[in-house]
Amino acid sequence: MADVGHSIDAQKEGLPEQERRGRAFMAVYLSVLSLATLAFVLLVIFVRSEDVIVNFDAPVARAIQAVQWPVGGWVLTHTSDLGWHPDDVLCVVLIALTLFALRLRLESVVVVASTLLAGGLGTVAKDVVQRARPTATFVHLAAHLADFSFPSGHVIFATVLFGTTFWIVWTVWSSSCVRNVVLVLLALPVLLMGPSRVYLGEHWPTDVLGAYCLAGLWVAGTAELILVLKPRLNPWWQGRAHRRRRPARR
Repeated sequence: MADVGHSIDAQKEGLPEQERRGRAFMAVYLSVLSLATLAFVLLVIFVRSEDVIVNFDAPVARAIQAVQWPVGGWVLTHTSDLGWHPDDVLCVVLIALTLFALRLRLESVVVVASTLLAGGLGTVAKDVVQRARPTATFVHLAAHLADFSFPSGHVIFATVLFGTTFWIVWTVWSSSCVRNVVLVLLALPVLLMGPSRVYLGEHWPTDVLGAYCLAGLWVAGTAELILVLKPRLNPWWQGRAHRRRRPARR
């Protein structure tokens, strides 16, 4: 932990370099934001069509559910656990406390707030679109859920929480084997949550795609917010201690 903290402290001394790296990442990400926005809007319009289910959702869902590899099936089954209570709370608390312990105080608070707000946004989107969950007519159902289906709340949760943390680690932590391992561990829940929801028959593939688009836009906005707030806050929130000047000796 001490080595990690020292590595992060070293990076904090070069705040302009952090901003440069962060904005380089955002420049690449922002290049696909318009496409993600368009895709989400089109999905909102067409997801309730029976043709989408018959021609795309059902075939893709059945292909994912056809996974026979025992380890793969176990991983896809239990990845969804991260989005159910109490595992979702544990994930948020663990990431928030870890970031705070590493003196990433602003990032810790913003990640928690962003995840909670994104969950609320997903709920509103579900109520607006009002798409029904998958049925046993088309796919195997692991459980019957009563709420609406589009977009996937689990995917929004995983993408915002772990995706935003991924961006923070990528921009703040100096390159190392440890950092790369952490980045892989953060990326896995994001990449696997979508297939997991389809594998369990609790969401259509287009529910997952819509959630990735919406959550990706949210992560981009959250990252930009951190970049705007970071240099404007006092040293304590930036993770740097106040240094008192000693009076000069006469």
